[in-house]
Amino acid sequence: MNKKIVKVSLMLFFSLLPMMLFSSCDSDTNCYLEVKVLDETTRNPVSGVIVELYQGNCDPSDYNYQNGTTDAEGVFSTYFLAPAILNIRLTYNLPDGGYRRGTGTVRLLEGDVKKTEVILEAQVRY
Repeated sequence: MNKKIVKVSLMLFFSLLPMMLFSSCDSDTNCYLEVKVLDETTRNPVSGVIVELYQGNCDPSDYNYQNGTTDAEGVFSTYFLAPAILNIRLTYNLPDGGYRRGTGTVRLLEGDVKKTEVILEAQVRY
């Protein structure tokens, strides 16, 4: 009787061991970010805006520097491997040589999807 209990216990232990080991590795720890760019006057999404994400100085050689362009819905999506507080800089180049700017800040958390809206200023600069 005692040998039977030990045998069943060992079988149960070894059958549950792989499930315990591999189930803890499934959690996603990336930090996802969606930046939606809105026009200051109309509050409509703006496509074709250059979005720069950075920490400290806006230096493309920095580890956490990323850039891209908004899609037709005015959204730029990306992810980071670790939590961070990032600065957002927008640049919208106009056909006449001018440009419009926008800025913001966002805090990313581990395993979270952060959606943020940043306003593109109406002022045109040359």
